Amino acid sequence: MLSLPRAGRSGSALLEDGAARRRVLVPGEIHVQMSAFFKFINSSIGKKMLMGVTGLMLCLFLVGHLAGNLLLYVGPDAFNAYAHTLQKNPVLVPIELGLLAVFLFHIFLAIRVTLDNRSARPVPYALDEAAGPGRSVASRTMIYSGLVMALFVPVHLINFKYGDIVGGDLYGLVVRTFQSPGWALFYVASMAVLANHLRHGFRSGFQSLGALCGKTDAPARMLSVVFGVAIGGGFLLIPVWAFLFK
Repeated sequence: MLSLPRAGRSGSALLEDGAARRRVLVPGEIHVQMSAFFKFINSSIGKKMLMGVTGLMLCLFLVGHLAGNLLLYVGPDAFNAYAHTLQKNPVLVPIELGLLAVFLFHIFLAIRVTLDNRSARPVPYALDEAAGPGRSVASRTMIYSGLVMALFVPVHLINFKYGDIVGGDLYGLVVRTFQSPGWALFYVASMAVLANHLRHGFRSGFQSLGALCGKTDAPARMLSVVFGVAIGGGFLLIPVWAFLFK
């Protein structure tokens, strides 16, 4: 059966209780919560977690980007149709701006984490001690391979996004560019660096989010190597194919 309000409790008092339960944060409380948020993202753990999230977002983009580029092997009609569809999509520019923001933020976090680590250990250890057990060349050179990618991306955009696309023939621009020995070698070397970066970075992204444990670490290392080789190697083969067979 229905329970009645306790004696002495008016309807207005009950409404006040309900409002109290649905209380909106006052400005001072919002400031405290925002301060806690910014304190977290400025902490060592927060920066590493954000670097992991942004890195995995960029990995997801690379998968899609490579899938589209594989249409080069199908032929000019298929690849140019794909490129034209992307260019006509109204959400392309917002997505590109979002990717740029993620890319720049990832670089910023990587530099911050590297500087924090070096300031925490101002006197470098010997090379064999710095390497540590299980550390690979890829893990020790992440900041350098990342900076190479930071230099590569503007060159790549100038070549293909803002390059001389005659009659909407992006396929022809790609082939002409990679038939130059200098450009073909530049892209092959850059994609080798990308593969090296990803073979450690893919696993590191999940590790930063606490998604790995003792049993999953070894498979994650292997998966990271496969991912790095697949993505970096997939991009690397395109200039080789264009230079040798087109």
